[in-house]
Amino acid sequence: MPQNGDINKTFGVYKNLCCGLEIVLNEGARFPDCPNHPKLTTLWKPMAGERFPRASELPSAKKKRNDPAA
Repeated sequence: MPQNGDINKTFGVYKNLCCGLEIVLNEGARFPDCPNHPKLTTLWKPMAGERFPRASELPSAKKKRNDPAA
């Protein structure tokens, strides 16, 4: 599993294991530090094959559905 400072070998979406932050990283780019845990080892898991939620499934979308129109 790649960690911060490693060079990415495959373009894709990655999620860090400490905070769940998701990033899109180009091939050849370096994996970054976690913004919440700088200077610590950050492991990045490839998200290939995992389902991404639709915008309507996000918590912020559910709140907006109940708001009356302005």
